Amino acid sequence: MTVRFEMVSGVERVDPAVWNHLSRQAAPMMEWEYLYSLERSGVLSPDRGFVPRHILAYVDGRLMAIAPLYERTRPWVEFGDGGLLRFLVELTGFPYHVGLMATVPLTPVPAYQFLYGSAHDAAHVYAMMAKYVDFVCETRGFATWRIYFFADAAPGLHEMLLRRGFVGLRSDYCLWQNKGYKNFDDFLATFRAPRRHKIRREIRDIEAQGIRLAMVPGEDVPEDYYDIMFDLYSLTWEKHMGHDVRPFLNRRFFHLLGRLYRHRLLFCVAHKGRDLLAMAVFYHKGKHLYGRYWGSYDQVPFLHFAVCYYEPIRYAISHGIETFDPGFGGEHKTYRGFESTTVQHYIKFYGEEQIQTAYSILGRYEEEPKSQGR
Repeated sequence: MTVRFEMVSGVERVDPAVWNHLSRQAAPMMEWEYLYSLERSGVLSPDRGFVPRHILAYVDGRLMAIAPLYERTRPWVEFGDGGLLRFLVELTGFPYHVGLMATVPLTPVPAYQFLYGSAHDAAHVYAMMAKYVDFVCETRGFATWRIYFFADAAPGLHEMLLRRGFVGLRSDYCLWQNKGYKNFDDFLATFRAPRRHKIRREIRDIEAQGIRLAMVPGEDVPEDYYDIMFDLYSLTWEKHMGHDVRPFLNRRFFHLLGRLYRHRLLFCVAHKGRDLLAMAVFYHKGKHLYGRYWGSYDQVPFLHFAVCYYEPIRYAISHGIETFDPGFGGEHKTYRGFESTTVQHYIKFYGEEQIQTAYSILGRYEEEPKSQGR
């Protein structure tokens, strides 16, 4: 068996059909069209600290595994380590932020994994790819390799990564799980009476204002919805981040989603009369739903909960969806049917002095749960 590795500077260097064949069991954000939209739009670019360094493994001339990676030169916009990397850089002066990052960029969702065919043993694939990534990091002088929001559930991978020198970190996030609910009322019946009555009252308040909600597949929405979604995303960004911080995403990214990725999209749309009032976008694949961006033209009490939680849960129950990830942050989610769970992250250090310094600072930090905000 002959193994050959190749590093490419973007997903466009790989046949989309081949990439998606290897990602067919992965989350939708690992598919070619999503990563292409991020890269092609300029959302991921060197001036924003992201350089694609995807590693491909060929066996006897056939592509059998992909490790989507990005070279990073900045310690910010990395949600998985809870600020640890930036802290180490500021404290020591070592360039721990210069390295490779394995995650779905700007998308803090448990989704990342190496892509490989079902006929291959996961532990073997990861060990083989990790050995080559170590070589890349060592020969290029990188200080770290970090893996955020790791989602591959194959047995033994956690132990294998720790044996290879990774520090394991965990953080909390919320997840809704369909426990065989027959309808939305069946779901509400799981709450204690005060909470159940509160949710019903919130929904009634929305309905009493003449607001109608609908879940619409991305393939069925008008073309201008992709522009509208960017505008609403921008309004939400400005509300929470202000005007001085540049939004992560841009209009072209949403246009590319509309052209290439609409088969994975669902929109929850709120109308009042003929006016579009609010909207949220979700990614959908198989039995899994992921909440991403939302915005509203008017501040209506409880509308966020209705658009981002209640209506999607209603849709998930009626369509047999098993899990709904609403996105990171917000303790209010646990009051509305989402359960707290954990996701795994990993960091590996390179360079003898940098390794010793990092471990002396980390101490007992390894494996301690870290809470996340969004």
